[in-house]
Amino acid sequence: MSSRESEEILLVDALREDNVAAFDALYRLYFPSVYANILRLVREPVAAQDIVQEVFIRFWEKRHTLKAGTAPGNWLFVVSYNRSVNHLRAALRQRLQMEGFAEQSDIYAAEEWNHTSLQLEVLEKAIEQLPPQRKKVFLLCKMQGKTYAEAATELQISHNTVKEHITKASRFIHDYIRLQPEWQTLAVAAPLTLAYFS
Repeated sequence: MSSRESEEILLVDALREDNVAAFDALYRLYFPSVYANILRLVREPVAAQDIVQEVFIRFWEKRHTLKAGTAPGNWLFVVSYNRSVNHLRAALRQRLQMEGFAEQSDIYAAEEWNHTSLQLEVLEKAIEQLPPQRKKVFLLCKMQGKTYAEAATELQISHNTVKEHITKASRFIHDYIRLQPEWQTLAVAAPLTLAYFS
């Protein structure tokens, strides 16, 4: 376990006891990467700022339910992803209503959500096919927003090794998903950008 992860676990334990300073410290640690991941999805800086604030408000509200002895990264990234998808669904519904499809907007929004969910499943399957160390590097850098240097330190490998893992993982994921028969239909119907994962 890295020193940063140990520090985060201590901060979570303090946060569970209503320690505001611990919340502030976790906010400073995670804001840049959580915001960056949200922005990759919604592609609107103002909306991303609003969503990241909602995520951290929720983080404070749910502090007593956080699991003791764990870092908060997974919780933050799952919640931020869900909030981002909800924003995209609401934006789609609003656009359809403005275009005169009010009565069909809920149906289209549901279809869009189903396609996005299916795309995410394909991407998750691709990530699961990665070798263990490569998967760990990929998730640290692309899902948790860590820099190559931070990942190298945490995994005790070189910066160049991290870079090589990311390059090979990204290439594999792109190749894997494009070989899936459902991908072309999904990509046209609900384009979830691969930039989020590559």
